[in-house]
Amino acid sequence: MIGPDPGWWGTPGERRTVLIVTGSPIPARPLLDVARLADADPRLRVVFTAAPEAAGSGTESRLRDAGAVVLPWREARDREFGLAVAATAAPDLAPRVPLVVLPDARRACAPGDLRADGRRRPVLALAHRDERTPPSREGPAEVVVGDPIHDRLVASLPLRDFYRRVLGAGGDRRLVVVAIPAGDAACRAGPCRPLDVVRRLLAELPSERYHVLGVPEREGDPCPGGRALAGPLRDGLALLPPGADWRAALAAADWIVGEAGPLTRYGAVTGAPVVLVGSGDVRGPGMAELARLAPRLDARGRIEDQLGDAAAYWRPARARPVIERITSEPGRFHRNTRRLMYGLLRLPQPATIPVADPVSPPFHVGCTAEDLRDARQGG
Repeated sequence: MIGPDPGWWGTPGERRTVLIVTGSPIPARPLLDVARLADADPRLRVVFTAAPEAAGSGTESRLRDAGAVVLPWREARDREFGLAVAATAAPDLAPRVPLVVLPDARRACAPGDLRADGRRRPVLALAHRDERTPPSREGPAEVVVGDPIHDRLVASLPLRDFYRRVLGAGGDRRLVVVAIPAGDAACRAGPCRPLDVVRRLLAELPSERYHVLGVPEREGDPCPGGRALAGPLRDGLALLPPGADWRAALAAADWIVGEAGPLTRYGAVTGAPVVLVGSGDVRGPGMAELARLAPRLDARGRIEDQLGDAAAYWRPARARPVIERITSEPGRFHRNTRRLMYGLLRLPQPATIPVADPVSPPFHVGCTAEDLRDARQGG
């Protein structure tokens, strides 16, 4: 039930409920960032629901396990909320509920999914000003807010050594992060098939000097790489567990290897050398620039030599064209999004400045507050 919450502050007229609409087994990272923004205000209550396409995927149970208040979709779609936030196509909610659709939704939606329906005109939050389209009565309103994945990844970079220790790459071991495609995509044909690259990394790189970590390209994938990944796991491949934040792995990496995709694109933000394999999908902001600038793995050359060449070639300045295409509002997603939310909620903003926080470490570690403070200070 949604009703008065004894923990709410302010007058009844100031209290609002914010609905977060998820559409995958693991809630999209930007949605969780928005939920944190709203949850920091005691006038607001945050509830989650799983969109119809996520039915049966375990989304609701994962949200409840995380301590979230969850409403079944059949109840949420007819209720009145102060604001709804989604990361996929505009959901069919009650007509008077203001709706914000987060960045990357346009590429995930079919044409027409985000058109105004006569009852509501959704607000599409954009990561880059170049994504704006000519104003249209049938299209969504558009507001450039920035990219939360970029901002929190940048905020995590000072904790690089801490993440490395958590991921098993402490001391002199170098961390090679390799993107693992979903299911059968890992076995596609080509001179540098993704799983062939993983096998070569494990076979050619001395384990005492290199730690190879696989990161699923599709977040929440219960079986990244399919059955073919069993051999590499036996041979020493470490695998980021489902639900872990992959941005910590990127922040810790010495090299990032994979097809052109989100992991390699955001990997360019870290300053670590990015080495591409296969063809990948060059659609999306920064993908064409990444495909043009990043070195490609040669199926005939020694892996260690190629990683050394990539490290010598790569400089953070080389990645600037990629990063500039990811967001035109670097570091301002949380501030811009909160302004947008509170405008739709018709509430004054809290007297604080929201900032991007570092992401959580990928595993549970037994560290004290002093350890974390030392990690922040580079100790």
